[in-house]
Amino acid sequence: MSEEAIQDTGSQEIASEATPVSFLDSLPEDLRNEPSLRTFTDPGSLAKSYVNAQRMIGADKIALPSKSATPDEWREVYAKLGAPSDPKEYSLEMPENILQEAEFENFRAALHEAGLNNMQAQRMAEFLENSVGSARENFQNSAEEARYQSEQELRQEFGQAFEQRLEMAKLAATNLLGGTDVFDEIQLSDGRMLGDHPDIIRMFSNLASAIGEDNLAGETAELVMTPEEASRQIAEMTRRDGPYWDKMHPEHDTYVAEVLRLREYM
Repeated sequence: MSEEAIQDTGSQEIASEATPVSFLDSLPEDLRNEPSLRTFTDPGSLAKSYVNAQRMIGADKIALPSKSATPDEWREVYAKLGAPSDPKEYSLEMPENILQEAEFENFRAALHEAGLNNMQAQRMAEFLENSVGSARENFQNSAEEARYQSEQELRQEFGQAFEQRLEMAKLAATNLLGGTDVFDEIQLSDGRMLGDHPDIIRMFSNLASAIGEDNLAGETAELVMTPEEASRQIAEMTRRDGPYWDKMHPEHDTYVAEVLRLREYM
């Protein structure tokens, strides 16, 4: 063999090593441009895809109903996906205080109507538990804040007479309604009980004053003044033409001492 032939053969071998034939180029010409094969880069990946396809052929298939399918046809699909045949067959873990018994039955019926299997239904139960728990916590916090604000409003209004006026309101409710159960049984929209609302306390406290101490068993003999009552009495005792401003008046010292006492209630 001549030297030129040897060099030419060597060049072909180097070119062959530099440009290997791709997997697609190794296929017959009628398959090279097949779009479904373009994702494969080697025979191994093609073989793996083929094996998976064969396994799927042997698996159970669920045909989706058409757009005009009836609820019963969809029910058959839900059953194949694991939905129980009866809502009572759901096994759900949920705290008892989240839903009442009737509400819980309605919840399970809704899950069944939606065609959920037990795993999906449990996830919905957990979501409901978290949502209801968070809403209840927020509601309780708001109710507690409303109760606190009501008490502060009455304390500012009644002053030292606060505790006594509360007791008078309860006595009036007992006298007129036969007890104070209504105060603790009726819950308002903001979470407060009826007996926590300042307007209710004012109303029954005023009724107690109108009824009179002789008709309210247990009422204290001496009523504690509210800041408003003390203010009115101070205004009456400190009129410009009264003894309070006349040091020579025999009742001047008495008036001054009484106004000082009344100011303690304010």
